[in-house]
This record gives sequence, C-alpha cells and structure tokens, in this order.
Amino acid sequence: MPDPITPRLAELRQQFGLRLRELREGHGLTQERLSELADVDRKTINRIENGMYSPHLDKVFQIADALSVPARDLFEWDSASHRR
Repeated sequence: MPDPITPRLAELRQQFGLRLRELREGHGLTQERLSELADVDRKTINRIENGMYSPHLDKVFQIADALSVPARDLFEWDSASHRR
C-alpha cells in the first residue's frame, strides 16, 4: 500500500488540478478531447483535475504540449483564488 501523502502535497495536487482544469476549459476542451490530444487516458485527466493523481513529468509535458502552453504554466496559480 502506498504511503499516505502529506497535507501539503494534497494541497499542491489540488492546486495543480484546478490549474489544469482552468487551462483546459480556457481552451474550450473537454477532458476527452484533451486526453486525445495529449495521448493520456481521460480518467487520468479526471484524476489529476480532482487532485487524486500526481502525473509523471512526461505526462505534464504531454498535457502542456496538447494545450500549447509552456509546462511552467501548469504550475502557476494564485494560492488564494484556488482553494476549495
């Protein structure tokens, strides 16, 4: 069984997921369409957006390329505005 993640990591996953959703919706893409463009399973996109999965760096690059944004854009968020 994997080790539980720390509260800090859980928060970062949430923020990353919210940022991904924001960029995806800003590009007018569904999770399904992004998954096709990025060659990443749609369920994986959903899990990332919901903070349930931490993607490997290769997947981050694939997703960024599919969104036509630099990978760093996925890591740029305003902490105050992205809390649930």
